Amino acid sequence: MDLLDEWQIKKLETKTSKLTINRSDMTVILPNGSEFIFKGLDNEEKAKGISGISDLYLDEANLFSQDDFIALNGSVRSKKYKNLQVIISFNPMSKHNWIYTYFGFDTGIVPANTMILKTTYKDNKFLPDTYHDEVLLPIKERNPRLYNILAEGLFQTTDKLIFSNWSVEEFNQDELIKNNTELTTCIGLDWGYNDPTTVILSLADEKTKTLYICDEIYRKGLTNSDIARLIKEKGWYKNTIVADCANPKDIVDLKRMGIDKIRKCRKGKDSILHGIRKLQEYKIIVNKKCEHTIVEFDNYTWEKDKQSGEYIDKPIDDFNHAIDAIRYSIQSIKAKAKILTVKL
Repeated sequence: MDLLDEWQIKKLETKTSKLTINRSDMTVILPNGSEFIFKGLDNEEKAKGISGISDLYLDEANLFSQDDFIALNGSVRSKKYKNLQVIISFNPMSKHNWIYTYFGFDTGIVPANTMILKTTYKDNKFLPDTYHDEVLLPIKERNPRLYNILAEGLFQTTDKLIFSNWSVEEFNQDELIKNNTELTTCIGLDWGYNDPTTVILSLADEKTKTLYICDEIYRKGLTNSDIARLIKEKGWYKNTIVADCANPKDIVDLKRMGIDKIRKCRKGKDSILHGIRKLQEYKIIVNKKCEHTIVEFDNYTWEKDKQSGEYIDKPIDDFNHAIDAIRYSIQSIKAKAKILTVKL
């Protein structure tokens, strides 16, 4: 996702003409001359050449490595601004994350010249009074660990299994669609040949944050013509299909074979963890007939650190073909984002 999205730019330009926005350089200059530079660090080369700044802000810092943080903290300093202010924000995930020990959350000893500010949803005055009961309470019921992170701001010990927020049920997808017209159809494709090619159909209910895994294609040795044929047999070619971007030629091939709405997924640094965390926010119901998907949810685990013996936020690369397809598929869900505007 672009750091300065098109809709944000248009919103800013509509609200005020006092801003100078450079779309190519991804910069915004305020009337007082202050300049904001937006950079994505999915590639460390993007950070090179940034100098003469007074403040550095790292969003979702838990997805950076400690080496990333140390390198940035040192490389962007300059004589012009000797006292560089570095601000990081994050949701406290695993206790094994570098932030937990680097900033003294384990010992209570905070590094010099460091201030830690803990906030939760209770500190956000813009949230409606119903936010906890409607958004957070359902998460608590299906994933207590994630609730402690999102609502209480607590570091958590990672469990072995990545997903605990899922169950197996027998349901009819046509009945679901008939009874709920606001469901979003999500289809994801993960390429394979020696490994299975997977195409997974889900229905997402954003109001209840429920994801229904309805049907699967899960086979080894499939050619692109085989994949196109199976998608057409299922009738899924009429819907948007989000495929792994690692195979652009295969995406072009499927388009030529009549799978017109297939598109590549978005990937960036730690996109797997982003996708896992997003899926953990849902109550996931897997149709009983999706046997391979059930096996994967039952066996997809975190890696164990050999020294500490604790599970870390790094999934083992196994039992993840269907789950990868599901991660891609939910990128087709359009978030109804809002921007907070202020007078300048």
